[in-house]
Amino acid sequence: MVRGMRPPRELTADAVTHPKIRRMHEYWLAKCAGRPMPSRADIDPLDLRDCLGNLCLLDVVGDAPRRFRFRVDGSNLAALSGFELTGKFVEDMPDPDYRDFVLALYERVVAEKAPIFLAVAAEWKGCGIEEISVTLPLSNDGVTVDGILDAVFPVRLQEG
Repeated sequence: MVRGMRPPRELTADAVTHPKIRRMHEYWLAKCAGRPMPSRADIDPLDLRDCLGNLCLLDVVGDAPRRFRFRVDGSNLAALSGFELTGKFVEDMPDPDYRDFVLALYERVVAEKAPIFLAVAAEWKGCGIEEISVTLPLSNDGVTVDGILDAVFPVRLQEG
C-alpha cells in the first residue's frame, strides 16, 4: 500500500535530469516521426531493454467510461508496489488513493495528447521513495490516444 503520498511535482522536459526518463522522452519523440504521437507498433521493447522493468504499457479501452488495461506492468514496479497489474485494469489497483492518482494522470494524458513528467514522493512497503516518471501517449491514427507508455524510476530509497 502507498502511504504519505504527497502532491506530485510537475516537471518540464528540460528540467528532467534522470537519464532514463530523458532517453524515454527522446525515444518517443523520435518515434513520432513528424506525427503528434507514435503508435504502439512503433515501440520496440528491444530498444528499451535497459528500462523494461520500469515500464508500463497500457491499452485505452472504450470511451464512456474510458478504462486503462495494463498490457505490461514492469517487474521492478510490481516488486516495488507489491502488486502485479499485467492484464488488469487501473480500477483493480488495491490502494484507492494511488488508483485515483493514476486514473487522473492517464485521463489527463488522453485529453492533452502530450507527455507528462512528474516527481512523486510516497512510502511503499516501509520505504520512502521519490519516483520520476514520464507518461507518454500512443495513437494508431495520430489523433486518438489508444495506448500509454508509462516509465517510472525510483530515485531515492530510504528505509522507514
